[in-house]
Amino acid sequence: LKESRPNLIIAQFWHIPWPNRDTMRVFPWKQELLDGMLGNDLLGFHLRYHCQNFMDTVDRGIEAKVDYERYEITRGGRATAVRPFPISIDFEDHIEIASGPGVDSEMDRWRRRLGFNDELLGIGIDRIDYTKGIPDRLVALDHLLKDHPEYRERLVFVQIGVPSRVHIRQYKQLDDEIENLIEQINWRWSTGGWQPVVLVKEHCSPTEMMALHRLADFCIVSSLHDGMNLVAKEFVSSRIDEGGVLILSEFTGAARELTDAIQVNPYAWAEIAGAIHQALTMTDEERKKRMRRMREAVAENNIFRWAGKVISALLKFDFQEQAESGMGEGASWKMHG
Repeated sequence: LKESRPNLIIAQFWHIPWPNRDTMRVFPWKQELLDGMLGNDLLGFHLRYHCQNFMDTVDRGIEAKVDYERYEITRGGRATAVRPFPISIDFEDHIEIASGPGVDSEMDRWRRRLGFNDELLGIGIDRIDYTKGIPDRLVALDHLLKDHPEYRERLVFVQIGVPSRVHIRQYKQLDDEIENLIEQINWRWSTGGWQPVVLVKEHCSPTEMMALHRLADFCIVSSLHDGMNLVAKEFVSSRIDEGGVLILSEFTGAARELTDAIQVNPYAWAEIAGAIHQALTMTDEERKKRMRRMREAVAENNIFRWAGKVISALLKFDFQEQAESGMGEGASWKMHG
């Protein structure tokens, strides 16, 4: 793009976490990747931590001037600004749908499907991906039922597992591991018509997922590594009743904003089990206070604020280019992510 149109202003948003420089050392094509990415005038990540990792990778990996004070990288006489832009969702649109009759109908459908009466409900909504920490949360649930028999025949955990990359061997192995764990847990604890874990391996519509959000006593987002994780923000946005508890991995970008979630180390099953117990025994007052603050955070930092920050940064860069090169009205910009 730059070679064909030198006056084009280009931005890229990198949605997934950028690893530290030691991890990137093993990547065989890091120089080609970095060289291509530095064709951007503006490069965005969710977190300043990911910006720092990218700059460290460039500093160690290729010949370039890295300005840590201005968060700017210069290569081949061309500068790239590196900035954090934490992404979000359309909060107002989400709550309008979540409070509508379609979601009410789906809530009734879930109750019938699960044979749900007065049981406690926990949910996890993920792609079946090794970064999502699904096996660890299942092990945590198993130990919770062992250490807290009061939850037997009372707690149901619904794991939505959207199939992902099933043709790749490692993903197929993960899929098998999850199914085996659920089979073992259900064999160990099921009694009569009750089983503790329900696996739903299908794509669910937004209204179906919002219905689960509204029904759940708690939602677990236990990603091992996640740039942001919008499932956490969607759960919070769906809770128009200010109920429910979010159990959130400290290794997600969302953890920086949703500080009133119960934050956990997703590798520590005992910590997750303790968080579930805390969620289920939390007072109504505490639950509502936490959820209210998280909803305020998502409402303030919504998708429009994210887009506005990106575009504002682009326009500033564009004005600077016009002033320096006299490009005038011929200047244009493009964003990709």
